[in-house]
Amino acid sequence: MTTPGSLAERHVPRIRIRFTIMYAITLLIVLLALAVAMRLAMRDALRQELDNSARASAALVSQFFRVEIAEYQTIEATLTHIAGELAFEDRIIHIRRPDGREFTVVGVPRPSTHHALAPPIRRIVAALDANLAPAWEVHVEASGAGVAAIEARIDRGIALGIPALVILAAVTGWWLTGRTLQPVARMAAAAAGIVPGTKGRIPLEDEADELGRLGSRFNDLLDRLDGALEQQRRFLADAAHELRTPLARVRSRVEVAMLSDGDTLTAFPDGPPSNTLPAVHGELLRMSALVDELLQLARADANRDGIEQAMSPLFLDDVVTDELHRWHTEADQRRVALRCSLLQEAPVRGDEVLLHRLIGILVDNALRYGREGGYVDVRVDVDGSSAVLEVEDDGIGVGAEDGAKIFDRFYRGDRARAHRADGSGLGLAIAWWIVGRHGGSITVKPGPRDVGTLVRVSIPLPSIPPTTKPATPAVS
Repeated sequence: MTTPGSLAERHVPRIRIRFTIMYAITLLIVLLALAVAMRLAMRDALRQELDNSARASAALVSQFFRVEIAEYQTIEATLTHIAGELAFEDRIIHIRRPDGREFTVVGVPRPSTHHALAPPIRRIVAALDANLAPAWEVHVEASGAGVAAIEARIDRGIALGIPALVILAAVTGWWLTGRTLQPVARMAAAAAGIVPGTKGRIPLEDEADELGRLGSRFNDLLDRLDGALEQQRRFLADAAHELRTPLARVRSRVEVAMLSDGDTLTAFPDGPPSNTLPAVHGELLRMSALVDELLQLARADANRDGIEQAMSPLFLDDVVTDELHRWHTEADQRRVALRCSLLQEAPVRGDEVLLHRLIGILVDNALRYGREGGYVDVRVDVDGSSAVLEVEDDGIGVGAEDGAKIFDRFYRGDRARAHRADGSGLGLAIAWWIVGRHGGSITVKPGPRDVGTLVRVSIPLPSIPPTTKPATPAVS
């Protein structure tokens, strides 16, 4: 069996790893983008500087030519003198005649003996002097080896610096992520130690931050789960209590009947009491009804009865009419006048079976806790956007102490217990659930002049009412 401890031992900090990787990759992308932009800008700047330097060399030759031509008179003599006077270390300057032939090389004795420049080579062409030497050109060849060396050093710095920065950022991100996720680890450890039903909760460092809000929602969920567990415990205890009493009665009846057999036949010479089987049958019927109610509530809790699929357009007044016909016999036996004083056409969208069950519960309660010779009045009306069902009796009524507890499972008020010992206390709980599933509301309050009980149920009218309505039989 897997335990929280074994899970902790195999825990892999996936979120921490993902955050660290994302942080490192983001920083790598940013650094690469900055490095590329800086590298391109620096390359353009260095090459522009090399071009400017080459143009400056051509301008120096032209300036020297203009100064010396006054002394040497001819272009050839002046250029020959310049070739012997000027010397350049990283560039070669060619002087070309108007016909394109090379005249001389500045800085070396003869053109054939000049040294080769280190690549890459940048070439610049400029006019010698448009007025003094028309069509003569100065060709400058400058070595870009120095610029290439600077670029290479920059590239090495980028190649070594970026990985180092990314590694440093990953280590820092791992550390920061670990510190950030420490509250999550503490919350997980606290959650692993929580035992259901013990009111254990996750400790919160700051309820205002994101983790605090998550912890608060989780604690709220635990509150609801504890409430559900407590409700389940009460449900099982109350169900066991309610079933134990009729089972004890059945057992006692059977044991009494068994005394008539064998050696104990003399205890009942006339046979077992004549009311044994009817009494057992009555208790079994009561237990069957109780089990049916418990099953209905279990389905309500599990939400598995598919009521949404069973919803259909129907008329509440027709459902009331059909259901009341089934209760007239019992009402006559209890000498209670069961009537329907108002039967307004009321279209609703609902489950016909559950609505029959709802009306049956309300009428049964009214007959059970009504007074002999009294009445039960059922009314159906439309109030604004709701169909309204009212069941009124002139019986024992409800006490002020009952309040909202009257819809709790197995709850029976003092008046109800004093009036009748039987009853499960589940009817109104089922009615409350049925009304809630239909989107309505139910209230129980004293009747007119604080006599009896008035139950009022409101169910919203459908947006599209039924198009046809069957004939409604008369209700006496």
